Amino acid sequence: MMKKTLLALSVAGAFIGTASAAPQIELYGLINTGFSYVHSDSDLAGEDAKDSFSMETGKEFGSRWGIRGSEDLGNGLKVSFTLESGFASDTGASEQSRLFGRESHVDLSGSFGTVSFGLMPIFGSVLGANGLFRAIDPLFANYTVGFGSGHATASMWTRVDNAVSYRTPTFAGLTGYAMYSFKNDSVGASKTGEESKAESDRYASLALRYLNSNFEAILVADTTLYGSVDSPDHSGDGVTVTLGGNYTFGNGLKMIVFGQYFKDQWINTAARAGVTKDGVQGFTHTAGTGGYGYNDGWGASVGVNYPMLGGVAKAQIAYRDMENSEDYEFNRWFVALGYDYSLSKRTSVYAMAGYTQEKIENRAGDDITPSGGEFTFGLLHRF
Repeated sequence: MMKKTLLALSVAGAFIGTASAAPQIELYGLINTGFSYVHSDSDLAGEDAKDSFSMETGKEFGSRWGIRGSEDLGNGLKVSFTLESGFASDTGASEQSRLFGRESHVDLSGSFGTVSFGLMPIFGSVLGANGLFRAIDPLFANYTVGFGSGHATASMWTRVDNAVSYRTPTFAGLTGYAMYSFKNDSVGASKTGEESKAESDRYASLALRYLNSNFEAILVADTTLYGSVDSPDHSGDGVTVTLGGNYTFGNGLKMIVFGQYFKDQWINTAARAGVTKDGVQGFTHTAGTGGYGYNDGWGASVGVNYPMLGGVAKAQIAYRDMENSEDYEFNRWFVALGYDYSLSKRTSVYAMAGYTQEKIENRAGDDITPSGGEFTFGLLHRF
């Protein structure tokens, strides 16, 4: 890390206006660039299968840079902050449509725990300090389209604006978490509802984490409170409940499992359909849904990590079963393999491959089975 460097001081000074906290300022980040081959077959009449090969950013972890720092207030109190910006390492373009779109929050911690305010990752993600899904994700295939744990759930896996969160102290290995967002997204073009009002999409979550030696378990429950203006086509609230964990055996083998129940959960077709997107959108368009819509269902995953040849071999198989409000049924499964190899403490290489198939059936009994796969490899460097 580049603590106390001239670069960190100069960048931080532009935002905080004073060098008084300079010894506590840290500039950090990572760059993840690779190549990806994708094959997809929509299974739609008259549509040919598609193949592509491209340079990509962040297939394993999103490229980002950030500034974080802290100040000791005395009496056991500490204030800290995190500002984190995402970018596409293959083009240099900024991501998330804002300067600090990955994280932007201030935190107050003490013997009571930690309270945070701002834009921050949700517990149902692998992001930030409180991304509890790190405990249940075998591959960390965060930005792949052919596979990944996000494709077996109905969770957002990202972050929310205008949020306040609380993390308790840890007692006997158990830590509690709570979060509420007064308006999930203040930047999206279609998000026009007023913050903290029932017209805006809001978010709430409760979670528990248990860690004891080689065993870790999490329970995450959240709800999306759909607003009358931001989401005028749906009146119910979205709910997900996720239970999972991991156990590491004496030989280094780590078993990783999770199960999720969800109800009235809106699923972004572009983000979560992956290689089956064209099939999902093309088939459901006849009913006016244009994608997954609001869904009830469940998902489950079993995975392993195992130290091998100086690196870590990874494997996962997952399944999701759901039905949307237009009586379309979706049954998806995928299988994936991966391997990470560290060249140093900060630099690693990786390769991942997976195959997905999804059966879609409408109320009339018509069905299609879009499918596809992806192979990706890349280089990741942390600073």
